[in-house]
Amino acid sequence: MPPRSAPMGAGGQAAGAMSRVVSHEPLLTFGRQLAIERFLHIASPPDVVAGPGFCVKGLVVKAASVLRCLLVACWVSMAVPAAAQREQFPTPVQSPAVPPTPAAPVGGPVASPAPPTYTPMPGAAPMSPLTPPPTYAAPAAPTPIPGAAGAGVPAASPTAPYAAPTYGAPAPYAPPPANFNGTIQPPTGWDPYAAPVAPPGTLLPQDPYFPCGPQISMAAMQKFVQHVDFNYDWFAGHGENELGINDVNLDVTFAIPLFQNIATPLLITPGFAVHYWEGPVSVPPEPADLPPRTYDAYLDFCWNPQISPWFGAELNFRTGLYSDFDVVSSAAFRFMGKGLAVIRLSDHMVLKAGVWYIDRVLVKILPAGGLVWTPNPDVYFDILFPNPKIGKRLATLGTTEWWLIADGCYGGGSWFIRRNSGLAPPGPADGTETNFDYNDVEIAVGLEFRTVRHLDGLFEIGGSFSRQLVYQDNQPQFYFPNSTVFIRAGLTY
Repeated sequence: MPPRSAPMGAGGQAAGAMSRVVSHEPLLTFGRQLAIERFLHIASPPDVVAGPGFCVKGLVVKAASVLRCLLVACWVSMAVPAAAQREQFPTPVQSPAVPPTPAAPVGGPVASPAPPTYTPMPGAAPMSPLTPPPTYAAPAAPTPIPGAAGAGVPAASPTAPYAAPTYGAPAPYAPPPANFNGTIQPPTGWDPYAAPVAPPGTLLPQDPYFPCGPQISMAAMQKFVQHVDFNYDWFAGHGENELGINDVNLDVTFAIPLFQNIATPLLITPGFAVHYWEGPVSVPPEPADLPPRTYDAYLDFCWNPQISPWFGAELNFRTGLYSDFDVVSSAAFRFMGKGLAVIRLSDHMVLKAGVWYIDRVLVKILPAGGLVWTPNPDVYFDILFPNPKIGKRLATLGTTEWWLIADGCYGGGSWFIRRNSGLAPPGPADGTETNFDYNDVEIAVGLEFRTVRHLDGLFEIGGSFSRQLVYQDNQPQFYFPNSTVFIRAGLTY
C-alpha cells in the first residue's frame, strides 16, 4: 500500500509523523506448522514396504523430504529476528508516534485502518476551511543606541527588507540626438530641443536642386504677407465754412528677409486711398475750391534694424502719386520718410528720437520722438510726437483682448489738383494746377480688439481741430474750416 499523507495542523504544518507497521507473525506460524508436519511425516515408517527397488526409491524420496525440511527450518530461523519491523517517514514537524495497528490474522477479516490523528501545535488556533491565511507585519526598524556613532542616521539593516531605498541625485538630462531620414541632414550644432531664444538659421543652407538659387527660409515664406489693413474715416461737415471728408484706405504689407535676417525683415506696403470732399463753399473774390475726389497710390518701405540688444532704429520711406487724376505731372509725386533712433533704457522703457519728412506745402519736416513706457502687460504709454497713444486692457473674453485707447496725431495730407471754383464768371484760379494741403490736429478715444488669429480692429470717436486748407498758388493762401467730429473704424488681418 502507498503511505498515507500526514494530516495538516494549524499554520499549514504537519501535525505528526506518519508511520506504518509491517507484521510477519502469520508467515512465521505457517512456517513452523509446515516444518513440524513434514518432520512427523518423514519420521513415521511406511505402512507398506515393496520390493528392494521400491525401498531404495522410497529412501531417496524421504532423504529429499528431509533436506527440504532442513531448508524450510533454516529459512524460518533466519526470519525469526525480523518478526516485526516499523517503517517511519520523516515529516517537517515531528509529533508523538502513532501506535501501530495490529495486523489481522491470516484468513481472518481485514480490519479497516484507524482514521489519522494529529496533535496541533501549542497555542495554534484550530484551522477551518474558510479561515483566511495569516498576515505578516513588516519588521520594525532597529532603534539606534544613543551616543553611538551614526545614531542620528538609521543604518541599513538586513532584517528590514521593506525599508525605503535611497537614491542619489539624478544625472542631468541629455536630449536624444535628432536623426533624419534621407541624405539631407541639419547643420552641425543644431539642437531641435533648444529654447527658442533667437530665431534659428535656415534648415537648408543651400538648395540641393538649385545650388546657385537664392537662400529663402521657410519662416520668411510663411510670413510673406504680414497683414492687410482697411480703414474708414468720416468727418462731419456740410454748409458754409464746413468741410466734410470721407476717407477709404486699403493696403497690404509684405515681409522680405534683409541680409538673411528674418527677425527684422524689410516691410513693403503698397496701398490705395480715396478721399471724398464735401466743400468748401466758394465765395468770391478768391474762392476756395476742391475737386470732388482725390487719390493716393503709394508704395511704402519700412525697416527696423536691431543693431544691439539696447540700440536699434526705425527707418521708413514712402513714395507715390497723390492727385485728382485729372492731371498727372512730376508735382503729383511726393517723397516722405522717417528716421528714429531707438534706445532701450530698460525692459519697460524705450527712448525714441528723430525726424519725419512729410513733404507738404506748409510743413516739410517735423521733429519726432519721445518715450515709450510699458509698466506692465496691461498698460502702455506711447508719449511720442506727432502721434501719441496710450492703452489699457479692459478684459479678455475667450481669445479676444479688449483695450481702451486714446490717441492723437497731426493729420491731413497734400495733393496735386486742377482748380475749378464753378463760379460764373470763373475765379482767378480756375483751370490752374497747384498743390494744396489739408492739415488738422486729431484727438480720439475708442476701443481696440485683438485676437489670437490676428484679426484686430478699432473703433474711435474724436474731434478735428485747427483745420486749414493751404494753396500753393496763394489764391487764397489759407482757408480755415470749422472744427468737427469724426468717426474712425478699421480692421487688420
